[in-house]
Amino acid sequence: MSSYQSLIRYPFTGNTILVFLTTKFPYHSKDEWQYLLDMGRIHVQGKVASAELVLQEGDSVVYEPIPARIQEPEVDTNYAVLKETEEFLFIDKPGNLPMHPAGRYRTRTLLNLLEEKYPMVIPVHRLDRETSGIVIFAKSEESRTWLQKKFEKREVKKEYLAVVRGKFLNSISLDGYIGKNLDSAIRKKMKFSLKEFSDSKFVSTEFIPLDFIESQNLSLVLVRPLTGRIHQIRVSLLYLGYPILGDKLYGPRETMFLDFVQSGLSPSLLEELGAERQILHAHSISYIDDRTDEKIKVRSNPLKEILSFFPNYEDYVP
Repeated sequence: MSSYQSLIRYPFTGNTILVFLTTKFPYHSKDEWQYLLDMGRIHVQGKVASAELVLQEGDSVVYEPIPARIQEPEVDTNYAVLKETEEFLFIDKPGNLPMHPAGRYRTRTLLNLLEEKYPMVIPVHRLDRETSGIVIFAKSEESRTWLQKKFEKREVKKEYLAVVRGKFLNSISLDGYIGKNLDSAIRKKMKFSLKEFSDSKFVSTEFIPLDFIESQNLSLVLVRPLTGRIHQIRVSLLYLGYPILGDKLYGPRETMFLDFVQSGLSPSLLEELGAERQILHAHSISYIDDRTDEKIKVRSNPLKEILSFFPNYEDYVP
């Protein structure tokens, strides 16, 4: 089994290795990390680390896992190949499938699944684990670089579908800034503001209402992100007052995510969320191949989670 390496950066500088491991990688308990330290499975700067070792900026931490020690969560492995060319794979990713190894997920990822069938695949962009839909993989580093430059120049057009709470009345173009929410107890949570703030980045998103279910107070919204920031769509919709159904991190209650981490997806939390995962779906992706003048446009397969609320949505989605 491969070893895993991390570089120490703020805010972990000055903490002990045990604090770092239990905070950063909660897939092992504190007692489990202590056991692994005692077994000599953790190295810092090439030397076996004790639990009391204080970390310095730039230290290299290497973890050698014990085979079969980590019990990875179950995932949905039912991905589909929507289009394949000599250079790229256009994959329809299900919800509850991480893109690549991270955290508790080491082997049960979309990248690992594709590597079982293809000699070389490289993700060109990414989706959150719970976000479903189209994601592109390149078959060579040259192809990845070429398409990634088109993403950077905003020449790749992406459309998402989101099921949100509330009646989304009018189309809107929302420009503003996104950055870490320092007022939240959740370390990875972001916030949106119309005004620039410390370490924030500019975001621009278009929202178009498509349908509304009055009995359930749910809207189907077409989303066109013009920039590509992490959590951009989810944060922007929460700011507008339309949280995505099933979103634990950016739901109507701040502590939903903390409840999920502590107790899992309990029946009461599932009822409050309205769905097992956030109903955000990468519906289509398009760009012009300027080498051949060919227009590439790929659409996802029908999504059962959206069909369960909006059974005819394919008839009016562009």
